[in-house]
Amino acid sequence: MKRRKFLQLTGMSATAGLLAGCRQGNEKLIPYLVPPEDGAVPGRAQWYASVCRECSAGCGIIVRVSEGRARKIEGNPHHPVNRGRLCARGQAALQRLYHPDRVRTPLRRSGPRGSGKFNPISWEEAQSTLADRLRQLREQGRSDALALFTSPQSGTLAGLTGAFLKAFGSSRHLSYDPLAPNWLRRAAAEVYGQPVLPFYDMEQTQYVLSFGAEFLESHLAPVHYGNAFGSMRQGRATVRGKLTYAGPRLSLTAANADRWLPLLPGSEGVLALGLARELVASGKVSPRVGIDLSALENRLAPYTRERVTRQTGLSTAALAGTVRDLLELRPALVLPGDAVAAQSNGPEAVRAISLLNRLLGNLNQPGGVYLPAPTAAHHGSDADDLLGLIKAMGSGAVEVALIHDCNPLYSVPPAAGLAAALAKVPLVVSCSVLLDDTARQADLILPTPTALESWGDLPPPTVALAPVLGLQQPVVRPLYDTRAFPDLLLALARGLGGPVAAALPHSAYREAVRETVRQTLHLPTGPDFERTWMERLQEGGIFPPGQDLAKPSPGSTVPPELPEARFAGDPYFFPFHLQLYPSTAFHVGQGAALPWLQELPDPLTTVVWDSWLELNPQTATRLGVDHGDLVEVTSPTGSLRLPAVIFPGLHPDVVAIPLGQGHQGDGRYADGRGVNPLALLAPLKGGSSLPPWGATRVGIKKLATAGELVTAGNPQGSYRSELLGF
Repeated sequence: MKRRKFLQLTGMSATAGLLAGCRQGNEKLIPYLVPPEDGAVPGRAQWYASVCRECSAGCGIIVRVSEGRARKIEGNPHHPVNRGRLCARGQAALQRLYHPDRVRTPLRRSGPRGSGKFNPISWEEAQSTLADRLRQLREQGRSDALALFTSPQSGTLAGLTGAFLKAFGSSRHLSYDPLAPNWLRRAAAEVYGQPVLPFYDMEQTQYVLSFGAEFLESHLAPVHYGNAFGSMRQGRATVRGKLTYAGPRLSLTAANADRWLPLLPGSEGVLALGLARELVASGKVSPRVGIDLSALENRLAPYTRERVTRQTGLSTAALAGTVRDLLELRPALVLPGDAVAAQSNGPEAVRAISLLNRLLGNLNQPGGVYLPAPTAAHHGSDADDLLGLIKAMGSGAVEVALIHDCNPLYSVPPAAGLAAALAKVPLVVSCSVLLDDTARQADLILPTPTALESWGDLPPPTVALAPVLGLQQPVVRPLYDTRAFPDLLLALARGLGGPVAAALPHSAYREAVRETVRQTLHLPTGPDFERTWMERLQEGGIFPPGQDLAKPSPGSTVPPELPEARFAGDPYFFPFHLQLYPSTAFHVGQGAALPWLQELPDPLTTVVWDSWLELNPQTATRLGVDHGDLVEVTSPTGSLRLPAVIFPGLHPDVVAIPLGQGHQGDGRYADGRGVNPLALLAPLKGGSSLPPWGATRVGIKKLATAGELVTAGNPQGSYRSELLGF
């Protein structure tokens, strides 16, 4: 034997011995002595196209898999939503797949609700428990005592869920997302004549006016609009688009704007109607609008520049500059955002903002607002639907609550009374990946696989002018004893028999997705479809060229009667407006379980692993608060303690807290970290629905205890994930 070969072998033996001393049991140096059945070759990566499910945008992804393990996620360059790019949340989905605290087998509660005490059981026992209870409800003629909580659904899953509930006989389906853009669909129906999510052609426009629309962070599809914003700025040789942002907080989107308008909360509609008045008075309203401009001018007459500057707090120069840009830069585009809809006068303000696009004549025009053809997607439930179900649960009308892909005990403001109502439901079943806030209160936990282990399809809710269908496929074998929620419904249907089984004839959810693809492509069954099915999986979906647009109907060009914004809390005791905003990393809390995202510095404050309160420097000086001090924030319904961040990009009368932290569960990285600011939201007197997110006032008090603020410049921030054992 040659000396070099001898040293190589002895070195490998020594390395294997060291590794064996650090791990339990023996491990083979060569991963596969016998090739696996799936055809994986040791050392050679395989790539699988799928769809990201970390938010509702539906970006296409490509996952690199080596030796049976997913190693890296990138954007799919062929997918029209993200065109090869991917945000940090999408790339962090690997940590959901390999999270150490995943629920690995069905669990039955063994202690009081909320104690976290569960015993493992078999799938047969778990499914039998649920099926027997559902069978009893049907036999008793009480099918409507089943309530289903989910996130907003679309595609094959929406059809399957709807068919199950209809055949079973229940109408109680709450598809809840605290930031679902139902408000935007309603405004589009009233102003544009079509109940759709508009597609904003930012890439080809010259001017964008954003009313609180954080399109670089959380609004609709941030990756897509980030791409489009970059093209608007730098993608044309002789044109550099311009951005104006109107809102009380300097967000990441606002920080990239040419002009920031720090107006008062609730005054967005006043600014929009003032700008509409300027457009009509200038005579530059597009002839395509086709409305009675003289009548419109009379309705807008009260919104003079003097009134607008007084009610918004903007300077005359800032208002004049915005009017000039809107008149001179064409095509122009106006976007309403969540922060506007969150006010008590939000519906009217969003309609007023949308009216500006009609006056600009940009509907279905390059650089304007396109109206995609309506789809059968499930649009989610409204606040009134949520309150109605809470009332039903509190009265004992609900016997079984089946919860999937949402965490309502975290994302619903406590003022709504959901916790007390859910406690009165005899059987609460959670289908979840992690033991989140809601699963901890369940009687039965049915573990579900992650999106990287599951089949599915997703028509993007926006940013696609043709009927795009993204395809989701398993990129690795399921790690644990889990079952996908739609496969659970199919199994329950078979067990219940009768009309429920007839309504859900598929043997597995994969077959239902295949049938959706076949019908979408109008292909018969056979070899041609099998070949096309494999091609579509490799491509990541169905991406037809061209446009499928809805024609704008007359809609309403009458300016809304804009009420004055109302706020809960006496200004004497609660002098500051509270603004809650989705975290860039966590959105409304879905990403808090992932340590990569916990360690991701906030782009404007650089804070990691915590919650914080943002204060304007003038406000902080007046209160005697320094950067990092611990403060108490009090509203009419509660109080929270958290460290202060002195943030100059904030209106002096406004304080801001990011959403996403404050979980009681959801794994070791999220549990007990930071605060959930939804606890501060207070109901408005006389209000019939949930309090708007932006309609609560708060008071601030500095505490003697020092705060524990961790920023990216502190080494503790980068070492925290290692200390927690990930």
